[in-house]
Amino acid sequence: MTRVAKSTLVLVALVAAVAAYVLTGSYLGAVTPIGFGWVTLVAIAVVDVLLSLRIRAAISDGGVGQDRSQMHPLTIARSAALGQASAVLGAAGAGAGAGLTLYFLSRLGDLAVAGAELPASVAVLVSGAVLVAAGLFLESACETPPDDDENGGLADPA
Repeated sequence: MTRVAKSTLVLVALVAAVAAYVLTGSYLGAVTPIGFGWVTLVAIAVVDVLLSLRIRAAISDGGVGQDRSQMHPLTIARSAALGQASAVLGAAGAGAGAGLTLYFLSRLGDLAVAGAELPASVAVLVSGAVLVAAGLFLESACETPPDDDENGGLADPA
């Protein structure tokens, strides 16, 4: 499995930022307030970090295998996919938060709702960035450690 590309995360964030900025201007009166939806992103980030710490401990202790007392390699592969999905979700959240923050900052004196929604939009931006970091940390924790031998697993030259 290849690592998620940083350019993909930037592209997702930019598309989400533009979409949030444009759609907020078009549908501001018809949408519910942001509220505490950003807490979900933080909760996923906490799960990612805890899982990555558990995986790092299992890899460093040699606790990866097919025994019931060990962490199964397929679990680690699935966790790497979760890390990638979390990073993409976090990029979308951070981008949406950036678009909302820019929209409300530019209309702070004109719209009464801008002052009320600005803290929540900044919270979405920050929690999305935290989720990106947690997802990338989980993805890196699932990597196979390098071989200890100097020949990279090849036979010793005679």
